[in-house]
Amino acid sequence: MQPDRVALFGGAGFIGSHLTERLLDDGYRLTVVDVDSEKIDGFLSHDRLDFYELDIREAEDETVEEIVDASDVVVDLIAYANPKQYVDMPIEVVHLNYDQNLKLVEDCVESDTRLIQFSTSEVYGKMGGRQGDARVFSEDSSDLIMGPVENHRWIYATAKQLLERMVHAHGIENDLDWTVVRPFNFIGREMDYLIEEPDAGTPRVFASFMSALLYDHPMYLVDGGENRRTFTHISDAIDAVVSILEHEERYNREVVNVGTPGNETTIHDFAYLMRNVYEELSPTGDLPAIEAVSSEEFYGEGYEDCERRIPDAEKLEAAGWDPQYDLRETLEEAMSYYIDRYERAEPISLD
Repeated sequence: MQPDRVALFGGAGFIGSHLTERLLDDGYRLTVVDVDSEKIDGFLSHDRLDFYELDIREAEDETVEEIVDASDVVVDLIAYANPKQYVDMPIEVVHLNYDQNLKLVEDCVESDTRLIQFSTSEVYGKMGGRQGDARVFSEDSSDLIMGPVENHRWIYATAKQLLERMVHAHGIENDLDWTVVRPFNFIGREMDYLIEEPDAGTPRVFASFMSALLYDHPMYLVDGGENRRTFTHISDAIDAVVSILEHEERYNREVVNVGTPGNETTIHDFAYLMRNVYEELSPTGDLPAIEAVSSEEFYGEGYEDCERRIPDAEKLEAAGWDPQYDLRETLEEAMSYYIDRYERAEPISLD
């Protein structure tokens, strides 16, 4: 049975705002909880949306419990999800990504509310799989292997992994209905904040390169950009999440990768593809320099990375999910959004 009332915690962020728009279009009633409404301001007057501007770390427990209890499904998107944060503020990363999220899990248990818990592809850790194998990380069989404690980049991944294990345990002991989503690098409009100066922050890779292209500062290739990733258009990602939402029986008590294996590239090649797309979309724009930097120089001490992070997407594909955007199309649409706003002198530093 299709749920009626869906609560989106973190529903005004990048993924959440796109999911909010799609679910309203599909006729759902939504309760959206987030620290601000900037990315969903255009939907706040909708008669099927209730918005709560609150931080779950400071909110009254009763308020959160009431929201959960009134919902058929909770989608939990709340997280710190930026590698620079893992290095700079590891304790707060754990506090939000594990402690506070676990309270939501427990609220779902108490109210017998289905939970769709967003996790991360970083739970797979350091293991990069076999070169040439397009299907690398399997939800049900891949080991989850982190680096040493002193490399506290992994504190985010271990917090998310433990949260997944607690969700799973609540399913066994307390009959919680759950699905865990592991995203693989979603890209789209309003994805991340952009920076006008290179020392003004460290957004994720797409936003970092987009900032460099628009504001003419170097595109930094961390450790030469040899690591491999796959990137997924936000519309394809939202199609997958909606499928999970609407097919509880198929995805109940399952971990699901959401990513596009065919959109694999090195970060080095990703940078040059973005430059190529930028030249086509904004032919009068100058191209910035490309500089190789060490991960310690870029992120700080305690950073470590995975050489290759590619999903096995067979669970979704078996249910009919068929991503529509290749990597170039994904970049063309996302970059067009930022270039258009820049050329119209509209604010684009959306955090």
